Amino acid sequence: MNTKPRTVLAIESAISGGSISLQRDGGEIGGWVGESAVSKAEDLLANIDSLMATHGISRNDLDLVAVSAGPGSFTGIRIGIATALGLKTGLGIQMASESALRAIAYTQLDNELLTIAVPAGREAVCVQSFARSGNEVVELDQPHTIRESDLLSSLSGDAPGSVLLHSLLFEKAPSSAGAIDLGTNVAFAIGQICAADPDKITKPLFIAKGF
Repeated sequence: MNTKPRTVLAIESAISGGSISLQRDGGEIGGWVGESAVSKAEDLLANIDSLMATHGISRNDLDLVAVSAGPGSFTGIRIGIATALGLKTGLGIQMASESALRAIAYTQLDNELLTIAVPAGREAVCVQSFARSGNEVVELDQPHTIRESDLLSSLSGDAPGSVLLHSLLFEKAPSSAGAIDLGTNVAFAIGQICAADPDKITKPLFIAKGF
């Protein structure tokens, strides 16, 4: 494994409006989250440049570009990976990719058993469960899609483990469900897990509806 990168640009362009995270020495120095009403890939490079300029980071300062491998739409994943590949080639830096769901699980230090759900478009939700022990994240099932309504109706505060919902889902969940709001800046988790393993390349997760 190469030396741990100091400055990381993380890109997530496949979930809702997408997100970008700029990180240095393990902490986030700036982030951007897109609006769900616009294209996930709209103005991605412009927003990257704006975020970096705001925080005084030049492209030559970057050590690693981290990108989500999905799950999500073909278009959203493809544009994120293409952007990351362009930065890797143009700047001569490392690139790493990881599943957004696994990345979120990696950041949940206080949860040993967890289920993560993110919007997948058109009333669909992508769900996966994990077990966490120390720095190890174990997949308990494969990522799969279900109807948003089925997810929300199944939530129960008595369910084992923790349920983490993207904010767009959390705001629709009943308060009695006991779910946790994981926010909208999924790129933050991508940056964290890829910085820990900057050689990791994950096959894109193009998830089709399961219903």
